[in-house]
Amino acid sequence: MLHSFGWNFQAEDVFGDFLRTDLAEKSPYPLDRYEVLLEIARFSDGERDEAFVDYLRALFPTHPPDLIVTMISPAARFIQRHRQDLFPSTPVIFGALDARAIGDGALTANDTMVAVSIDQRAFIENILRTLPGTTTVAVVAGDAPIERFWVKELHRVIQPFENRINFIFLNELSFGDMLTRVAALPPRSAIYFGDLIVDAQGIPHRQEEVLSRLHAVANAPIFSQYDYQLGGGIVGGPLLSIHALSRKTAEVAARILAGASPGDIKTPPQKLGEPEFDWRELRRWGIQQADLPSDSTISFREPTLWEQYRWYILAAAAFSALQAILIVGLLLNRLRLRRAHDQLRTSEEGMSLAAIAAKLRFWVWDVPRDEVRASESDWSSGNWRSARPVHFDQFIDVVHPDDRASLHQAVRGALEGDGQYETEYRVMSPDSTVRWIAARGRVEFDQHGKPRQLRAISIDITERRRGEDEARDLNGRLITAHEDERARLAHALHDDVTQRLALLAIDAGRKEKGLGDPVAGRAMRSIRHDLVQLSEDVHALSYALHPAILEDLGLIEALKAECARFGAVEGIPTSFRVIKDVDEPTSPLSLCLYRVAQEALRNVARHSRASSVEVELRAVRGGLELAVRDNGVGFDPTRKQGRPSLGLAGMRQRLSLVDGELFINSAPGCGTRIVARAAVKRGGAP
Repeated sequence: MLHSFGWNFQAEDVFGDFLRTDLAEKSPYPLDRYEVLLEIARFSDGERDEAFVDYLRALFPTHPPDLIVTMISPAARFIQRHRQDLFPSTPVIFGALDARAIGDGALTANDTMVAVSIDQRAFIENILRTLPGTTTVAVVAGDAPIERFWVKELHRVIQPFENRINFIFLNELSFGDMLTRVAALPPRSAIYFGDLIVDAQGIPHRQEEVLSRLHAVANAPIFSQYDYQLGGGIVGGPLLSIHALSRKTAEVAARILAGASPGDIKTPPQKLGEPEFDWRELRRWGIQQADLPSDSTISFREPTLWEQYRWYILAAAAFSALQAILIVGLLLNRLRLRRAHDQLRTSEEGMSLAAIAAKLRFWVWDVPRDEVRASESDWSSGNWRSARPVHFDQFIDVVHPDDRASLHQAVRGALEGDGQYETEYRVMSPDSTVRWIAARGRVEFDQHGKPRQLRAISIDITERRRGEDEARDLNGRLITAHEDERARLAHALHDDVTQRLALLAIDAGRKEKGLGDPVAGRAMRSIRHDLVQLSEDVHALSYALHPAILEDLGLIEALKAECARFGAVEGIPTSFRVIKDVDEPTSPLSLCLYRVAQEALRNVARHSRASSVEVELRAVRGGLELAVRDNGVGFDPTRKQGRPSLGLAGMRQRLSLVDGELFINSAPGCGTRIVARAAVKRGGAP
């Protein structure tokens, strides 16, 4: 890294600081970095090159560097003058210099440039736009060769403005005289601060110290060109971002170190950024924010008294308002409490009457204390009154002995699970009357997740259960009558119609042989064939109405035959197997499972579009399980259908008569599995 100046030129110093950090971030491996302060910018080109050339040769006697980065144009021109003597094959990045300092034609294939576009006209226009009434602009600049170049450039740039602006150039003065002049500028003046590296007496100066001392004595606002100077005394405007320039340079360096050719890397010159101003300087010089460009950014804004203490002010006001509201609220609340108390008393009386009429009962179980408090509602004989707290076991003494275990299980599930309590059970009154109760409730837990209390409501559902039992009994009788009628029709078709059709077919066969006319013989043969087909159809209908094989050979053989018949008729391969030892169930259970299998297979033929079906019968603990599974299109069992499925409803009704259940497992594209499960009580009775 070749510096054009020493440590006194702040722009180069800031750029170098940023570049060191950016290079370390962009490089995937550690860098061995050398920095050389050429100090040649204070002198004319070539005036003191020889000593620096010897120094660089001594610094790299055997191994040249992998990359050279120059800063500012004097260092770039130094490398160009001595490229053949110093590292002719090493890639060079000419960085942090004006795009005009080195033309593209002067670059070799081993060179690239990361330049800036220094638009001095834009700086002058920024002064006149920010301070439209400006009549005098004092230009603070140094007397080094590079500074003389930029003063000369500025003389050319300001020619269009000289008819209305008086420009005062201070580059031929010592820095002390400059301070004197900027402290006594006429009204409506502005200061343009370029670079001051060496004053007219040849004395070097650090840039940050120059700006600080200018700001301390100047009687006019100061404008400059670098973004790092914002906050140090300049008003602001479109500024050159040194950090953005260093990031670009580091990115180009990383590409070259990774193997890219410098001549292939073209980086557009960096232009001035969006306008940015120092709020403190705007306030000091009375510059209105409305006079600034609309896209300007305002930095260093000092909060107002309201912005600093608004939360304290708002809190105090809110506290005072809250006190007033609380006082009014307490008065209103007292009035509302009186009204609410009267309404609550009326509501409680109404709820008590409604609970009695609806046969409702409310109770609360304090779990840690094991105390139950219940309402005074009475269902028949006073057994459910709880004038004082009782233990939970005492509270459920009236529950039917056969239902106490299930009630305890429901309560335990609520206490140990999600807190939802729902069950049905029977209670015994002193006159041995049995009544059905439905109960629902919720467990309240403490902050540690332990049950605190169970609140529940109970209702007498005896009449509903009685109606359900009657409906179930009626449904069973209807199904039984339906099966009896099907059996009667099946026997009539099998024992009468099919026999008569068989005799007619035999007679037709005899007539066929006795006819001498070939035409009449063919007609009789057709009649005989139709009679045989009709007989088979009637026999199949008889079997469908009531399979005699179920009574003769049992459920297993009947299911095996039905699977074979279904596969032959529908053309769908259907397998049947029995898992474990299955005892022959009673007739009602056999008929129920057979009809479920029939209906399930019909559904497969109608809806599934399956290519195979599996039917399984297995013994499960305490009962039998029939499963029908296909590989068809499946469906969503949770989705509401357009019309209810009578087949599924019929299967559920049949299973309910034998204390069984129906389960459906299906999903779109995954086939369907229907499982019928029924319990077998002791003695084989379903």
